[in-house]
Amino acid sequence: MMKDGEDRIGGSYRGNHDRLAATKAKYDPENFFRVNQNIRPAGGERAAA
Repeated sequence: MMKDGEDRIGGSYRGNHDRLAATKAKYDPENFFRVNQNIRPAGGERAAA
């Protein structure tokens, strides 16, 4: 379940969010690139500090 900020981000990407999250999980699983409207990697609650 998404948090308030994540709901806003998910809404920005509309139907593409799940696909982008899967791509993020493949190429940036540690969430190194996490600025601006961050998409968290799919399948995990990786740290976003």
